[in-house]
Amino acid sequence: MERDGCAGAGSPRAGPAGNGREPEPPASTSLLAPMDLGEEPLEKAARGREAKDPNTYKVLSLVLSVCVLTTILGCIFGLKPSCAKDVRSCKGRCFERTFGTCRCDANCVNLGNCCLDFQEMCLDPEHIWTCNKFRCGEKRLSRNLCSCSDDCKAHNDCCINYSSVCQDTKSWVEETCESINAPECPEGFDSPPTLLFSLDGFRAEYLHTWGGLLPVISKLKNCGTYTKNMRPVYPTKTFPNHYSIVTGLYPESHGIIDNKMYDPKMNASFTLKSKEKFNPAWYKGEPIWVTGNYQQIKSGTYFWPGSDVEINGILPNIYKVYNGSVPFEERIVSILQWLKLPSDERRTRFLRAFTWTSQQ
Repeated sequence: MERDGCAGAGSPRAGPAGNGREPEPPASTSLLAPMDLGEEPLEKAARGREAKDPNTYKVLSLVLSVCVLTTILGCIFGLKPSCAKDVRSCKGRCFERTFGTCRCDANCVNLGNCCLDFQEMCLDPEHIWTCNKFRCGEKRLSRNLCSCSDDCKAHNDCCINYSSVCQDTKSWVEETCESINAPECPEGFDSPPTLLFSLDGFRAEYLHTWGGLLPVISKLKNCGTYTKNMRPVYPTKTFPNHYSIVTGLYPESHGIIDNKMYDPKMNASFTLKSKEKFNPAWYKGEPIWVTGNYQQIKSGTYFWPGSDVEINGILPNIYKVYNGSVPFEERIVSILQWLKLPSDERRTRFLRAFTWTSQQ
């Protein structure tokens, strides 16, 4: 007789259906299926990335190639103008660090690689008032005394010979004398201006002997009124003569009898370098700019003796205190700029008196 449980030790256990055979547990199947389902998208994604990576690299390579090519072309065409022009000259390159076989900036002197025309193109214009063929069409620089650029006329700062040198027009000296038979005021003037200038120590004989070296003064002589000589007042010194010219008085009447003098009543010494020069007590008479002021006529003076002193409490409308370091060219250019002032600032006439005197 078999015991329960022993018979079942080597036999299959009856299933719930009673067929005597227990079915296989479905746990393994049900667990593997989710794993398979979960791993399949990851594998597909990995395979997708592997399939896309070559195209991505190709696109990146193409973009990089385009960038490199653009950079190279930009450098080529950007440098082409600098290479095409004459880079051995400083024309248009002053004080700029640009491409070229030589430099035109401030450091080129220390480095020893300045262009050959660095001095003429970049440094000399700071000290000269004229144009030359090298300067024509130059780049405008604020440090230059005057300009030879193509737009200098629009800025009203051309050098005095710009038209004749850079535009091949006749200079005033080369033109024929204007007819003065019919009175006619200059353009912009209601009445003719009076211009008086003096060159201290200029002998009358200079025009006869050295007239060819003085083209402008010779032109004024040939086209205007001229006298061979004039007799100065005594003493033949700067201040006595110049103050006589503007007052019409002899030195004993206007008080300026010398460049250096002592007055015992005032107990003061007059010299051209002392502050006593500005004391109105020394100056008698009435200079022309004071007379013009009484007649509502404006006047301007540039270094004329006595014009920077309040005589009768009056000074010229425009005047300059003497400064011997001012170049002669700057004095002339300043006078020409005064002549270009608007008519309402000049009123009817603008008297100008200036001198090239050392006042030493």
